[in-house]
Amino acid sequence: MNERKILYVMRGLPGSGKSQRAKELVGNGIIHSVDDYHMKDGKYEFDIANLRRFHYLNFIASLESMKKGVTPIVIDNTNITAANCRSYVDAAKTYGYEVHVVEPNTPWAFNLEELVKRNTHEAPREVIEAMLFTYEEIHIFKKKLGIQ
Repeated sequence: MNERKILYVMRGLPGSGKSQRAKELVGNGIIHSVDDYHMKDGKYEFDIANLRRFHYLNFIASLESMKKGVTPIVIDNTNITAANCRSYVDAAKTYGYEVHVVEPNTPWAFNLEELVKRNTHEAPREVIEAMLFTYEEIHIFKKKLGIQ
């Protein structure tokens, strides 16, 4: 059996519906999210001191899934710029995965007021606003990663 291997790179601002869309795509695969590393006793607690480490651990976990041929793999991080997910995409290409970039299609995906209200991790308005300001347009994002 020669099943196509797929990696979904989610991207979107906090509160945009990104994680809900990831759950719709995962099927029998796996979701890798840095958010999971911020969970303490079932509660989300953002830990900026360990953020780089958590990104590294999430990448290593996704790499292990790729080595096993798990499909689909969903990378559920904000991925505001192409640089944020380059390592995932490069690894996916190495392991023969098709890479698909997915953004939430919610009507509020880029509405600052709605994002502030809807984000479940209580990200401050200033943080979401800064992310919105630096969010790369999809065609630029894909071009930088060399994907269609």
